[in-house]
Amino acid sequence: MRGHKGTIIAITLSVTIIACLAVLGPYLYNRFRQSPAEANEEPALTEETGDFTPLTHDEVLGPPLSFETPAHIRIPAITVDEEVREGSDNEGELNAIMALGPIHLTHTGFPGWPGNCVISGHRTTKTRPFNRLDELEAGDSIFIQNPRGTYEYRVNEVFYIDPVENVTLQTGDPILTLTTCAPEGDATQRLVVRASLEDFVPVEEME
Repeated sequence: MRGHKGTIIAITLSVTIIACLAVLGPYLYNRFRQSPAEANEEPALTEETGDFTPLTHDEVLGPPLSFETPAHIRIPAITVDEEVREGSDNEGELNAIMALGPIHLTHTGFPGWPGNCVISGHRTTKTRPFNRLDELEAGDSIFIQNPRGTYEYRVNEVFYIDPVENVTLQTGDPILTLTTCAPEGDATQRLVVRASLEDFVPVEEME
């Protein structure tokens, strides 16, 4: 009788073990196939979980592009369409580059990124890109286009300052500042146009 009970117990245990292996086997197999890093990796969040956070402009596009890559500025209100080049800390090089068209001042912000992106150009000499800059008004659009897309800025204010004043205002907001000499044919003042980022169209969505 005891032998019969022992046989039943053994069979029951065997069935239980087989059932457990059938359930846990695939999980254990995949678990041991993973590297330690994969095994401890947190599951990716999805929109269905309710915890999904869309990537920001900076995370999608990566580090900012300098103006050493092709870039253009367009200002429809005053028919400006010019290439923008990267400036220089060397005064001689700066003047030579500026003779070709508007320049991005080194150490200032980049399109779309937090900070003040400053672009300067001649008003009455060389290519005269900013000859009509004083005609801009609040609400006018300024477009900066580079290989990543087109950034639209909206003019907030137009004003004059002393040439010795600093226009490279540091800010956490993405703003654009355009500067040129004033009045025409003189350099006793500096004309400043300040604009804030309004929109960004990735190159993939541009026609």
